[in-house]
Amino acid sequence: MNTWLNFALVALVVTLVPGPAFIVVLTTALRRGFKPGAYATAGIVIGDAVYFFLTAVGLGSLLATSFWTFTIIKWLGIAYLVYLGLRSLLFPSNSLIAADGRSVSGRSSFVTALTVQLANPKLLLFLAALLPQFLDPARPVAPQLAILGPIFMLSDTIVYLLLSMLAARARPLLASPRATRIVSRVSGVAMLGAAARVATK
Repeated sequence: MNTWLNFALVALVVTLVPGPAFIVVLTTALRRGFKPGAYATAGIVIGDAVYFFLTAVGLGSLLATSFWTFTIIKWLGIAYLVYLGLRSLLFPSNSLIAADGRSVSGRSSFVTALTVQLANPKLLLFLAALLPQFLDPARPVAPQLAILGPIFMLSDTIVYLLLSMLAARARPLLASPRATRIVSRVSGVAMLGAAARVATK
């Protein structure tokens, strides 16, 4: 039980550190509201599940030893973050509502967040390095990962849903087109900052 609690604390700390996932959820909820933020959270959590599966089948260790594979995935992720950042900077939104009056789709928020998460191979390396510290080699690995995975995903879910809720409550302050453009540009800078952070680590 202590092992699971310790892992939960580590997962919580990791989730709270602003990175690409944190930024994409925050900016999505600020610009589009709680529901799109929740869709973005779902995208992040699905990305977590994929990386836990890849770690379980040993691809994390394989990626750690494959310089070119890691580098290609890393720079594809950086390119996508730069694209998102430049799009927000150069083509800022004037409204939080689509032209036909509908909110921006949740599917778009989900796909963007999932892509950002899957394009971050450092998470896979992180899990490959972190998980063995919480695994008992004398016991079957699969059942242990079946517990650690949901703990990590639950941490992301709770933190990012709360983040979405807080960001969504700030949206009434952003009702004017000018304020919306500012948020869009700040979001762009944040995305570019996340790309720079990934590139320099």
